[in-house]
Amino acid sequence: MKIEQSSFFDKFVRNIKKGKSFTLTGLTIFSRLLLLKYIFKLSGKKVLFITSTEQSALKYSSDLERLFELNSETLPYQNTSPYEVVTGNLYDYARQVNTLLNLPDIVIAPAKVLLEKFPSNTFFENNSFKLKVGESIDQKNLLSRLIKLGYKRSTMVSDIGEFSIRGDIADIYSLEENPVRVEFWGDEIIDIRFFNNETQKSIEKIKEITIEPLYKFILPDSTPEDFPKELQEQLDNEGYFEGVNVYQSYFNNDLVSVLDYFKDYIIVFDEYAEVSAKYQQIDDNFVNNYNEGLKTQNIHPLKEINHFTLAETLNRTAGMQKIYFNNFLSDENNEVIDIDARNVQVFDADMDEAAKFLKEHKGYQITIATDYQERVKEVLSDYDIFDINFIKNITSQGTEIQDGKILLLTDRELFNKRQKEVPSNRKRHYKEKAEYIESINDIKEGEYVVHSIHGVGVYKGLTKQEFDGQLKDYLTIEYANKDKLHIPAEQINMLCRYRGSGQVKPKLSRMGGSDWENTKTRVKKEVETIAYDLLRLYARRKMKTGIEFAPDSPLQLEMEDTFEYIETPDQLKSINQIKADMESPNPMDRLVCGDVGFGKTEVAMRAMFKAVTSLKQVAVIVPTTVLALQHYQTVSERFKPFGIDVELLCRFRSAKEKKETLKNLATGKCDVVIATHSLLQDNVIFKDLGLLVIDEEHRFGVRHKEKLKEFRENIDIISMSATPIPRTLYMSLSGIKDISVINTPPQNRLPIKTFVGEYNEQTVKNAIVNELDRDGQVFYLYNRVETIEEFKLELQKLVPNARIAVGHGQLSEKHLEDVIIGFDNHDYDILLCTTIIENGLDIPNANTMIIHEADKLGLAQLYQLRGRVGRSEKQAYCYCFYKKNKELSQEATERLKAIREFTTLGSGYRIAMRDVEIRGVGNILGTKQHGHMINVGFDTYCQLLEETVNELKGEKVKANKPTIVDINITAYIPDEWVGSGEQKMIEYKRLSDVKNETELDYIISEWKDRFSRIPEEVENLIKLIKIRLLATDCGITIIREAGNDIRVYSPFTPYEWNIIKQGLDKTILRRVKFTVAPKTCEDGKSILLVNNQNLTFEEMFNILSGLFYYIKETINKYQ
Repeated sequence: MKIEQSSFFDKFVRNIKKGKSFTLTGLTIFSRLLLLKYIFKLSGKKVLFITSTEQSALKYSSDLERLFELNSETLPYQNTSPYEVVTGNLYDYARQVNTLLNLPDIVIAPAKVLLEKFPSNTFFENNSFKLKVGESIDQKNLLSRLIKLGYKRSTMVSDIGEFSIRGDIADIYSLEENPVRVEFWGDEIIDIRFFNNETQKSIEKIKEITIEPLYKFILPDSTPEDFPKELQEQLDNEGYFEGVNVYQSYFNNDLVSVLDYFKDYIIVFDEYAEVSAKYQQIDDNFVNNYNEGLKTQNIHPLKEINHFTLAETLNRTAGMQKIYFNNFLSDENNEVIDIDARNVQVFDADMDEAAKFLKEHKGYQITIATDYQERVKEVLSDYDIFDINFIKNITSQGTEIQDGKILLLTDRELFNKRQKEVPSNRKRHYKEKAEYIESINDIKEGEYVVHSIHGVGVYKGLTKQEFDGQLKDYLTIEYANKDKLHIPAEQINMLCRYRGSGQVKPKLSRMGGSDWENTKTRVKKEVETIAYDLLRLYARRKMKTGIEFAPDSPLQLEMEDTFEYIETPDQLKSINQIKADMESPNPMDRLVCGDVGFGKTEVAMRAMFKAVTSLKQVAVIVPTTVLALQHYQTVSERFKPFGIDVELLCRFRSAKEKKETLKNLATGKCDVVIATHSLLQDNVIFKDLGLLVIDEEHRFGVRHKEKLKEFRENIDIISMSATPIPRTLYMSLSGIKDISVINTPPQNRLPIKTFVGEYNEQTVKNAIVNELDRDGQVFYLYNRVETIEEFKLELQKLVPNARIAVGHGQLSEKHLEDVIIGFDNHDYDILLCTTIIENGLDIPNANTMIIHEADKLGLAQLYQLRGRVGRSEKQAYCYCFYKKNKELSQEATERLKAIREFTTLGSGYRIAMRDVEIRGVGNILGTKQHGHMINVGFDTYCQLLEETVNELKGEKVKANKPTIVDINITAYIPDEWVGSGEQKMIEYKRLSDVKNETELDYIISEWKDRFSRIPEEVENLIKLIKIRLLATDCGITIIREAGNDIRVYSPFTPYEWNIIKQGLDKTILRRVKFTVAPKTCEDGKSILLVNNQNLTFEEMFNILSGLFYYIKETINKYQ
């Protein structure tokens, strides 16, 4: 039987066809979605489905696509109040505009968005403009039109609302998902292409693009007479200033309700009483925001208020067909149709009961929504149950509609597993992320640098200098006695930032002499000790025989397929490295480093599953009970469908429960145990332990670390760290320690908006109310246990309707567990807590973090705390407050500046490095090495460590250092070509790091894409780099122009040169003279004098490249 044959269906169809408003009761979530589909199909009209919260809107949208593949979109709203003096989230506004201008069949809108005032369709038609391939537009005209629409000029386009014009290229980030790159020939548009705002690479060609206004209004040429006089000067000087959106009513008389876009739609209300209550609550909040803003003079009186009242909103639905989905009868004077849909009981992995239930419903149209299809099919086949439709799991609960003989089961009923809502676009390809390039641009004038030859100096900036009529960019470094060194910018790879002394200034090196080399020699001797110890440990482990796990089983692949998101490239790489380790005969000891929220737990879970399905036990040890509980919930929920027994061993468990777990570990009944340091007690005995996962090992005490060493004999070990490892250290240890690095953030994550400032009650209130308005939750960090209850009362006065829970380490085990689980289940709106939440809590619905007295916390700690939010696709916020009128210490100021500055995803590396600068390097390799490192700086220390390790392993130290090329020719990157001096330094750094022609060709190709045609001075620079690459491969140390000769310092003896010159092209040979170098020369055994008299640079380049190509071929031939 189908729903069409149910008793209520005829009445349902009749009302829809007649355009009557009516009410449906007795509904589950699934039945609402099913009826929504029929409303759309039967009416021939599009549907606006209004929910009380954004959370429910997202769930409905996700399930509609999975169940019925319907064309639906959620309509987001601005998370800020329309009376806050901040620019709202432009990404949400862009989605609003794109949805409203391209309406899909079904739009799901949370109540709040309908109170917003929005530009009319006519506004967009009159104020947008198109750019088309083949058409012409003067660039000055383009610039003025973009500024008129609210766009801001930037050196590099990375956010909505930015544009950049560089020569023949205009980059514009309009309200599209990706920015566009428009290429000109004169005034004619010859190409338009979307590009990735992370990598800046083009991704797709298009024929035309529409540029819409960035705001809900256009600023007029002259200020309106009635505009607040206090702001007129700011408006005249800045145009679209921060918060100008509050005054939208002065600039646009045609602001309409979102409902005006849906005149021909059927409106469906999801629980009308809840929607109305939400309307009223938000209306009240907005009015309070406005009044409070006027009272504090944050805003000035408005021409009109910025939102529609509840009454105004409802009036706009007059004359439209309305259908009400209600659990119970309501006041609407409509015909009522009862569906009698019911939720299904939870079987909690009891498949016997589930099979019995399905057999009782023979003849029903049965659908099972599960992420474990193969497993469920296999189990049900044992009960002769086959005629079932399977789909991917959904957020809705299971439903039975007896009248229509329809039954839906989900993973929630089968395994008591909740499904997070996943926006419909989540399965797009992974968007490539840009690798962070640590360039000299990170160094400001006056900061310390290290030159590989001359040592520690002070960076004095970049200048363009002319020698013999030729222009180049030079980096200036000042050494002891005010001596200055000018380095060609393309040799920037010889410099690195000095790090390691904290607030202590390093001693400047003297130019010339042997001071710097002697310092490096002394440090290298000390480095040999640590390198030898590390190598010995590594060798000992590689000689041992461990567990050789079998290759992946079909069950492994099925479990991995249940991951709700797209794996990042770094996750996949780490997973493959770990699996290769597990399948080898040697014991694994791998460190997995990754930023906060980058998916280390998923990587570890796949290894854990592999171990368990190979009939081995797994232990996970963590430093805190809160982290243990979070891991326990995550792992047990994921593994339950496979019958894997996961247990928890920490203070959240009673003595009786702990005793039972210990017994299960000894007998082998327990497959996975998640534990704190209690795992290290002598009474813990495993039947067959195969894998140990250590989370945040650096947070364990000395005694516990010693105990952990005992595990490192024969079993496989994964250590996880949320402190990103510096690349230089990673490279130096890569030969003696197995390390996997996860640097790429998950798809669709947004950077956390971070605010730092004095404590302000109104700001706190607004932050909390805005989060609760979108049905989210708040972490409030208050790190004083003795007064936390008093502060709770103050907070409750500020937000009377908020449900506040208190969490700290002095609560009883049961109480703290209840608080954490309750907050995870959304029983509370605010978790007022201490730093107990610093590690591990993963609650995607909590997206505002407020930190009280943030100046008292360390930088790494602040970063970890901020990482508790921003774990979904919602915009997250972090507020770091310090006491009013407090004078901050220099260190505290530096920390707060850093946390505000580094907000991009994956900033953990830069945070770790800034922490090095603030506190010194002792926290990375230990205080014992601190004295040695401050003499040479962190990066040079790591380089010496890498060289020493290679030498001790008997490997050749990097054979050829890059050749120094000193030829006097105009060769530089013009500021105007790349857009800014800042970008120029990044490009110089990339050039200097090039290792081969393939890498160089890649950069050239990208430059042509990003910056258009390459100018002559850049072409010359590229030729110098090509010469450097070829010469480096030949072992040449220096190429220096001297009068009419180019002096090439080479490693060749007269005998070797005789062999080389035999096949050398005569045109080249005529220009080359070979001389043996003086014994005092340290730069080579011989000097090739290449005569460049009367040669153009192009001819000289051809001779040198031809010479080096042939030398390289000869070397390869005789090796």
